[in-house]
Amino acid sequence: MISRNGSHISPSELGAKSAELADRRILVIEPSMELPHALRGVTGAAVTIARLATIDHALIERTAPDLVLSPLLSEAFDILDLAHVLLKHGYTGPLRAYCLPLPNADLIKQEVRQIWPERDFDIFEIPGLAPSPNMPRR
Repeated sequence: MISRNGSHISPSELGAKSAELADRRILVIEPSMELPHALRGVTGAAVTIARLATIDHALIERTAPDLVLSPLLSEAFDILDLAHVLLKHGYTGPLRAYCLPLPNADLIKQEVRQIWPERDFDIFEIPGLAPSPNMPRR
């Protein structure tokens, strides 16, 4: 189950979430964990994976994302860093972070909204999310 805004999304709702992503342009930034289940089995979506350092006006223009998806925290950056970069390069659409369950996601949302005001931001808390085999270990 995915926790969103303090409520859990059931498996059937997760399927509906996948359907919402179909035929969309999704920019995924440095996935450091498994991609959220909502991306599995999505058909027709154009998914671009990019590194934070490669985000510029040209990438935003070329990919024209409907949604940007990123880990909340990685070894190289956090969602606040990403929000600053996206704003600098002209992206103002929906931003989603994903992570393991948090004790207080609302606190992080408030912090992000200070630099991402009046924009669509949310955190998907995913129990059992596993680190990517490509993520460096400390």
